[in-house]
Amino acid sequence: MFRTLLINPGSTSSEVSIFEDDHEVKSARMIHPVTELRKYPKILDQFSYRIAAIRDQLRQWNIQKGDLAAVVGRSFINRRESGTYMVNQKMVDDVKVILSRVEHAAGLGCMLAREIADEQGIPAFVAHCAAQSLDPMAKVSGIPAIERRAVYHVLNIEGIVRLAARDMNKKIDSLNLIIAHLEGGMSIAAVAGGKLMDVSNAFEEGPFTTERSGALPVVSLVELCFSGQHTREQILKMIRGEGGMVAYLGTNKIGEIEKRVQEGDEEAGFYLEAMCYQISKEIAAMASVLKGKVNAVVLTGKILESAHAVNWIDERCGFIAPVKRYPEQEALAFAQAALKVLRSEEKARIYE
Repeated sequence: MFRTLLINPGSTSSEVSIFEDDHEVKSARMIHPVTELRKYPKILDQFSYRIAAIRDQLRQWNIQKGDLAAVVGRSFINRRESGTYMVNQKMVDDVKVILSRVEHAAGLGCMLAREIADEQGIPAFVAHCAAQSLDPMAKVSGIPAIERRAVYHVLNIEGIVRLAARDMNKKIDSLNLIIAHLEGGMSIAAVAGGKLMDVSNAFEEGPFTTERSGALPVVSLVELCFSGQHTREQILKMIRGEGGMVAYLGTNKIGEIEKRVQEGDEEAGFYLEAMCYQISKEIAAMASVLKGKVNAVVLTGKILESAHAVNWIDERCGFIAPVKRYPEQEALAFAQAALKVLRSEEKARIYE
């Protein structure tokens, strides 16, 4: 039996799990309030804060040296080959360069995993699933200098395809799905026969989220950028980190927003429903990509913590296909990736 620690840093939380082989035995989700994250100008500055939270959780679980076989972190690498990669210094250095251009806490995954692994004297891996490329037509943006890119929650969406196929007793190659990964980052994908047909770019398209602006009226955005009132860094913060529900309601916690709605907070209800309105529009757009032939609309992610949100999306999208709810599949994918290496079923890839 192999015991592995999984570390999945998200934009406003850090999730850790202990797996024994492919069975999850412990899990915890540490929420990082926006007020706390504002203390750190850059994502890299959050490292000490997040590693301290992880160490504290391991102490609560009484994890000692020798208890773990490996640590697996969330991948932020750019490689065409999927697989389990050993974390090395080149990976860390390359991810730091990527983080200088794209600020996202996922980049801390390999660094957090390596830190804990070094303390335990065990290997650190990242579970990397290469993104599928978009069809040439889906890449067209409207401006030749800008090409649409497939930036989405690959591990979870790939896992949901397999789970839905088993659940619906269908072969993957006969299944058309719209999968909506809905939390701090949102990616809404049209998948036909296991192939990605189109997806909303989680960094710059789609609906607004608990902390991102989503797609914006472009002329108004350009005018805001050149107004002289905001720096480039401030604009990017408005788009990622301090947009969406953070800007409207001052919180990025979907559970807290749901509680406010249940207690009769009309403002919270209005903006939560507005977010679901935008999510539903994007789902309906993906139905057109699949020419209306959709076996199921799948909701996954932290949105499942809000009964109101799920019901509002169901009301608007139920005419497309049955709306199903599945928990995230990333943790299991992390564990299975490590197991293949630990069991010598495959070799860990060397990041070069």
